[in-house]
Amino acid sequence: MSWEIGRKEVVSGDTATFDFSGDVGLALYGISRFDINFATSASGGNLGGSAISGFGVKLTRENAGEDSRRQVKVKAEVSGTPLSSAKVWITVIAWVGGESSTLYVVSGEELATGQMSRPEAVVSLPEFSAAVLSGFKLDFDSGSHNVSGVGASAGISASLTAPGSAYVTGAATLTGKGASNCTVSPSGLVLGSAQEKAWFGMVTDASTYTVTDTNWGTTKLRVDTGSGVPLQHTAVLLQSFFGRFSATSLGPTPLSSVTMGAGEPAAVSAEPGVFEFDSTRWLADCTTIVNTGKAIWTEAQTYSAVYVWAALG
Repeated sequence: MSWEIGRKEVVSGDTATFDFSGDVGLALYGISRFDINFATSASGGNLGGSAISGFGVKLTRENAGEDSRRQVKVKAEVSGTPLSSAKVWITVIAWVGGESSTLYVVSGEELATGQMSRPEAVVSLPEFSAAVLSGFKLDFDSGSHNVSGVGASAGISASLTAPGSAYVTGAATLTGKGASNCTVSPSGLVLGSAQEKAWFGMVTDASTYTVTDTNWGTTKLRVDTGSGVPLQHTAVLLQSFFGRFSATSLGPTPLSSVTMGAGEPAAVSAEPGVFEFDSTRWLADCTTIVNTGKAIWTEAQTYSAVYVWAALG
């Protein structure tokens, strides 16, 4: 029995199929990255970003039919108006070869900020636990509006009322007139003991560089797993993201695009136990001057992103 990892890119409405070498006893699936573009609107003879009704990403595990024991199928749906295009990168971390009495996944669906899922039995003193985003929805209560900032986060905690159990929770942020109806779908992983040839952890993108349409909000993150051995496979999933336009702005801003998450991670061959990946945090409006074709970008400048990672030796 061992851990296996899969990562796939899909467009909204598509299903990603992950094939594994044996029976899947447990699977954690979540968002590694999403890229959403909004339809432009005309104003004063120019084309610019749009007021939005909101947006969200939802991952749903589907029945794999006859291959259900060795396959995991996950459908990605992106909601919001007015969408132009959307892509989602999904990652699955699976325990293959049978079930384990020390490994657990705890899930919750469309939880309001601060709401807890139903507690599920795990272990009293886990070796590691963390939660990832399997979905989020940021909506206005009515109509379409500009925004000041967006964000979502997932968490997992031990239950005080049911010892030996854990629950997942989350928080969602959408700032602007009439922002409400925001939910998070978190999935938590609990490891009862250290894993052979597998390492897990978290890393934060705390970069404070100025985001521009030259770097596109992307920086390279480096993770030292501490294993000291060559890595065969790595995975990175979103635990939280946040982006906010300048606090000195006179008001909320229309949106052109939002991209948050991790690129494909890669082991550093010259440094055993180390891998790198591109972290992107991008929230922007773009106005195109029709007469000249010049694009004027307004990028958010306050960002954060936290990731859960897994590495296999």
